Amino acid sequence: MGKLLTPQPALFHAPVDKDVVYTPGWLAELVVKHFDPRGKCLDPCRGDGAFHKLLPEADWCEISEGRDFFSWDDPVEWIVGNPPYSCLLWWIRHSFKIAKNVVYLMPLHRVFASYEFMNDLRRWGGIKEILIIGTGTTAGFPFGHCLGAVHYKRDYTDGTHWAYMEPQYPNERR
Repeated sequence: MGKLLTPQPALFHAPVDKDVVYTPGWLAELVVKHFDPRGKCLDPCRGDGAFHKLLPEADWCEISEGRDFFSWDDPVEWIVGNPPYSCLLWWIRHSFKIAKNVVYLMPLHRVFASYEFMNDLRRWGGIKEILIIGTGTTAGFPFGHCLGAVHYKRDYTDGTHWAYMEPQYPNERR
């Protein structure tokens, strides 16, 4: 009988070109200011550093620089960032293993896309707040779906607060 091989966590995620969507500085600033993360923080996909510049004490991962988020296992208070959407639910599940608070900028239709994920979320905690920002297009992202920042919180069982932002988008047409 052959030996069972278990892949290393670092091999689960291969970068996908369409996942490289840099967060504009004004949008990272809006998210960080709104949620005000404190304590030990992690930017799990640093990219060009929009969130990391606002959280200079935070640690970071960036697969293109050899620091794979799926290999990170050091507990943190907060994870804040713009995750790759091609593996979003796996990414969030890994976040749940290491953080008490997770804030991700994402297309909001993905928040409730899987019943299995919703059960995982219920076992871990809940969604404390969803900050609706606008559309991906008005924020400069390559999608037109509703864009928001979702605050997942460990052991959270109260209701979800919905907040709406009306920022002046730099590229917005009137």
